[in-house]
Amino acid sequence: MPNSGKEIKRKIKSIKSTRQITKAMELVSTSKMKKAVNNAVNLRAYGYLAANILSKLSQKAKNLHKFFQSREVKNILIVFFTTDKGLCGGLNTNLCKKLVTVLTELESAHPSAKIHFVASGKKGAEFLRRIGKDLEYVFPAYSANPKFSDIFPISKIALKGFEQDQYDLVTVIYPDFVSTLLQKPVSRVLLPFSVETFKKMLSELGSKFTTVASIPEKDVDYKLEPSPQYIIQNIVPQLTELQLYQAVLEACASEHSARMVAMQNATKAASDLLDDFVLSYNQARQAAITAEISEIAASALTM
Repeated sequence: MPNSGKEIKRKIKSIKSTRQITKAMELVSTSKMKKAVNNAVNLRAYGYLAANILSKLSQKAKNLHKFFQSREVKNILIVFFTTDKGLCGGLNTNLCKKLVTVLTELESAHPSAKIHFVASGKKGAEFLRRIGKDLEYVFPAYSANPKFSDIFPISKIALKGFEQDQYDLVTVIYPDFVSTLLQKPVSRVLLPFSVETFKKMLSELGSKFTTVASIPEKDVDYKLEPSPQYIIQNIVPQLTELQLYQAVLEACASEHSARMVAMQNATKAASDLLDDFVLSYNQARQAAITAEISEIAASALTM
């Protein structure tokens, strides 16, 4: 810690300026977080029931749509959601760790498969390049109140790619919003969809879904009109896109909440540090005054 009064005063001014910036960023993130969290929570019931419908259809209409059909895995697509900017705690670090874990599992389960990457967010793209992975597409992070239409570029790559046999497995990695203090990195198999995929989603995310929606106790037999083929060909892609949109909303809510908490902690740390420097400044000033008084008293005695 600096000893001279001028140096301490300069440090105090610098810390006050930093604290003002972090406080402003905290307030901005708080405002954005409230809207993002509301969007994510409001879609959960619909997304949960949509996933349930997909799981039912995958049992009874497996041969009517490619999205329900498993095949030999030769090409895997990973859609990786991170942020464009930092200053959001360990959010991106935890996501990158999750990506490495998922890569290890996929390479072990499908050693001969080629893995393709689509990154949404600069931080994820930078990490993938750093570990030597080639990116097929890079998109900006969905940070500003994303709409359903905003995900169409990514959903087109994933859905059309799977339908045209370019990819045999599509996995999504994103931060799941649990609470303001907790954002959990998760991975979900987007395609092919099956009952096992739905059960795995429930085992990892079920507690938050079951609080906002419940599956009918009785087994529902869907009546599809005008024809099963027509309904499934139209509704299944939309419901699958909805699963991707839910992931985008969860990522958006996670980013703003993580940044709000990080800036809140930074503001508190700046205030604590400022108190220490003010105390040091007062001590240094008092020491200087005492030294001057001592010098004056000593010179008076020698006269």
